[in-house]
Amino acid sequence: MAKQNLDELIEASEKAVEKGEGLDVIAAEHHGKAKEKGKTQKEKIGEKVKEKKFEPSVAKAMEGKEKASAPAEGKEAPSGKQSAALRHAAKGEGRKKLGKAKIRSKKYQDAVLQIDRNKKYELSEAIDLVKKTSYTDFDGNVEVHIRLLGESGKPEQVRGLLQYPHPTGKKINVEILDEKTIAEIGKTKKAPADIYLTTPALMPQVAKLAKILGPKGKMPNPKSSTIVEDPEAAKKEMSSGKVEYKTDSYGNIHQVIGKVSADAKILEENYQALISVLPQDKIVSITICATMGPGIKIVH
Repeated sequence: MAKQNLDELIEASEKAVEKGEGLDVIAAEHHGKAKEKGKTQKEKIGEKVKEKKFEPSVAKAMEGKEKASAPAEGKEAPSGKQSAALRHAAKGEGRKKLGKAKIRSKKYQDAVLQIDRNKKYELSEAIDLVKKTSYTDFDGNVEVHIRLLGESGKPEQVRGLLQYPHPTGKKINVEILDEKTIAEIGKTKKAPADIYLTTPALMPQVAKLAKILGPKGKMPNPKSSTIVEDPEAAKKEMSSGKVEYKTDSYGNIHQVIGKVSADAKILEENYQALISVLPQDKIVSITICATMGPGIKIVH
């Protein structure tokens, strides 16, 4: 069998020599590996690239990535801002900041045990509890906190002046706005007094202080009787015990009706004087307490 192959190779070689062909072609054909002809280096590289196949693991990874990036059927892909918001929400998930619990003192906790937080007390009983639950070493104030709401549920705005029948023990600093005081407040941007009085004639100048006095609730107002023709007489009245009451942005009024050491009857009369100037149908809740003591709800 080997001799037959050798004879065939010799015969093919002789024919090639006669035709002027190289013997390398005969060797390639003999081994079944015909030499490639007419293909450039670029074409060879292109064929190798086409024949190259991805490994199974890489192909699966690419397929999974395409599915994850593709939007769900019937839904639009999120915009850039939406994607950023989703990423931010994902990062922030589980990182919600918890509010710090307020820890009350032992004295406060002992005072709370003396009252029923869900009960509304009659005025006389409430004042008696205020005296018992005040745990300061000094003579604290008796405070009344009243919330007013309108028919629509929005905070009711109320403001005015009140003359208590008995001194409350709270000193009020009353000042008259004249040209000199107006200039000083405008320069320093400070308003240390509790109440400012002025005349109608000076209101155009006082209006320049609106950004300073307004946010502090000290801007003269005809409703609170702080714009008067005779500011000196008004100052004397206020210094003798006349006070201003007004609601804050939430509809709450905060007033001091006396000292903890004051007689219960005096505190009751001052309380009744405050309640009498407020719209009864707008009162939602009333709480009384000492400067340092738990709040006690009152029947109204």
